[in-house]
Amino acid sequence: MTTERQVVLITGAARGIGAAIAERFIDDGFDVVLNYRRSQGKGAANLDNLVARAEARGVRAYKALADISESRDVEQMIKSLRLDGLERIDHLVLNAASSPFKPVLELTKHDWKQLFGTSLVGNVAVINAVAPLMPAGGTICAISGVGSHLVLPNYPLGLMKAALENLVRYLEVELYDRGIRVNGVCGGLVRSEMLPYLSEMWPRMIANMESCGRRWALEPEEIANVVAFLASERSSAIRGQILVATGGVGLAA
Repeated sequence: MTTERQVVLITGAARGIGAAIAERFIDDGFDVVLNYRRSQGKGAANLDNLVARAEARGVRAYKALADISESRDVEQMIKSLRLDGLERIDHLVLNAASSPFKPVLELTKHDWKQLFGTSLVGNVAVINAVAPLMPAGGTICAISGVGSHLVLPNYPLGLMKAALENLVRYLEVELYDRGIRVNGVCGGLVRSEMLPYLSEMWPRMIANMESCGRRWALEPEEIANVVAFLASERSSAIRGQILVATGGVGLAA
């Protein structure tokens, strides 16, 4: 990888918000490391499209296979990147998440392992592996969601998002002396493959939002634009904060 362009590593980059974030950084002239968990399916095709997009714009896209809930996978991912010549990662976007959809009191031991494995422990493992490669001026951005402060039915991932937002504040303090800024984005409902399923799971909430007459479903690109802003020098005064990007849902009764 070239050392002239800045490099951003995005976890869960194969689809949805992660893919939109990757497109934004590619279009802005960054080299991108695209973390993904599975080598087959629609996500694999999306990755090929992202690599082609990068080539067309004269930047590098590197596909990095790793299940971040497995520390050995994270270690191997970084080792492979180093062998490929990557010595620096300027920005890290923590987007990957995994969760069952059921009430908290019905979660099994396996469910809790799934929740913590990717959405919290896995994120910390990636931070620990990437932070030593980050120069002063680097940034970390965590992708959260409204489940961090609203109790959404059958959505225990909200527990992990709340923990992730608090992790942002702790990391900002601990990494401040190294010149690394840490922030997060709490997005609203995003138009993705999951939206139809979530709409069926939360019909009352969706109906309430629709009754306000305000656009309630964001485009993935809108979240990506906020993430790109937080990685830029234009956001240099923003530290340890969670930017709420919901399109103003909840403001109008």
